[in-house]
Amino acid sequence: MAALTRARRVGLWGILLALVLLASEALSAAFFHLYRDRLPFREPARYTLTPERIASLRRHFDPELGWRSSYTTPLGERPRPVMRGPAWLSVFGDSFVHGDEVTDAETWAQAAAAAAGRDVLNFGVGGYGPDQALLFHRRLARRLPTPVVGLGFTGENVNRVVNRYRPFYFRETGLPYPKPRFVLREGRLELVPQPLRSVEELDRLADPETIEELGRGDAHYETPFPEFAFPYLRLAFHPQVWRQVAARRPRGELGTGRTNPWRGEGRAVFLAVLDAFVAEARGDGRRALLLLLPGAEDVRAAREGRGVPGRRAVLEHCAARGYLCFDGVGALADVAASPEALFAPGGHPSAEGNRRLGEALFAFARAQPAILHDLTPR
Repeated sequence: MAALTRARRVGLWGILLALVLLASEALSAAFFHLYRDRLPFREPARYTLTPERIASLRRHFDPELGWRSSYTTPLGERPRPVMRGPAWLSVFGDSFVHGDEVTDAETWAQAAAAAAGRDVLNFGVGGYGPDQALLFHRRLARRLPTPVVGLGFTGENVNRVVNRYRPFYFRETGLPYPKPRFVLREGRLELVPQPLRSVEELDRLADPETIEELGRGDAHYETPFPEFAFPYLRLAFHPQVWRQVAARRPRGELGTGRTNPWRGEGRAVFLAVLDAFVAEARGDGRRALLLLLPGAEDVRAAREGRGVPGRRAVLEHCAARGYLCFDGVGALADVAASPEALFAPGGHPSAEGNRRLGEALFAFARAQPAILHDLTPR
C-alpha cells in the first residue's frame, strides 16, 4: 500500500513536471515567435529577396560601393538650388550628411555654404557607413575642386563598418544591398569587396548560399546565436538572446546583441577608417575635416549629461592625433530649442536643426586660423 502511494506521488510529480515543461515550452515558443524579427537567428533563407525586390535595386546598384545616389550633377553631388561660387568643402557620409527629411535648400551643407558665401558639395548617401564614404571619396578625390574634404558620421555608424549585407543589421531597411567593409590585418585596413560585381549578379540575392557567403565576416550575422527551432525553451537559456533583448533596439534593427558596440571590433575599424580618410586627404594636399553629426537621442543624452555612444572615443582620438573634428552633437545640444524643433520625425535634423548645424560648422571652421584662415563671410 505504501509502495503504491509513493508510486502515485512520483507519478503526480512527473505529470506536474511535464505540465510545467509544456507550459514553459509554449510560452517560449510564443515569445520567440513574437520577437523573431528582433533577434538575429542564423536563417539565411529569411534574408533572401524576391525577384521583384531585386529588380527595384538595379537602378542604384554600385559594384564597388554597394549602392549610390543617381543625381545627374557634375560629380554626383546633391543638387544645390543656389550657386555661390568656388566650393570650399566636399563632404561624404550617410543620410545625416545628405540631409534626409529636408529639401535641397534646407541641408546643413547649404546653411554652411550660405554663411561662407561659397559652395559646399554634398556627397552624402543614405545608409552609408564611413567605409563606403571613404571609398566614394577615393573614387572622386582627383576630381574634387575643394581645398577641404569632410567625412560626416554619427556614433551609430560603428555598427555599419562591421556589416556586409545591410539587412543583417537592419532587417527592414529600404536598402537591402550588399556592401564592402574593411578588416584590420596587422594594424592595417584591408578591403573586403562585396561579391556582386554586376547588376546581373543581384539575382544571387535570391539564393541562401549567397546570403551565407555575405554572412562570413559580418559581425551581425556571425554572432554566436542558436538556430530558430524546437525546442524553444533552450533559447531562453542562451545568453546572446538576452544581450539582444537588453539592447532594446527598434523593430527591425538587429545588431550584434552588444549593448555598446564601441567596445568591440567596430571601434578599431571605425577609428582606422577615420585615420585613412585624414591621411588620404592630406596626401592629396587637402585639409581633412571630421564631423560628428547629431541624432535626436544624441542631443537629448548630451543635454542630460548622459554618455553619447562614440562621442568620447571620436573626440579623444581626434585630439590625440591632431585632427580637425567638429562636434555637431555639442553644437545642437547648446541650442536653446526643443528636440521637436531641431529634429524631423525620422530622427534627422529638421530644417531648423540643419540651419543651426550649418551655421555652427561655419563658425567652427572660421575659428581655425591655421586651417581655414581665408574662410570669411561674403
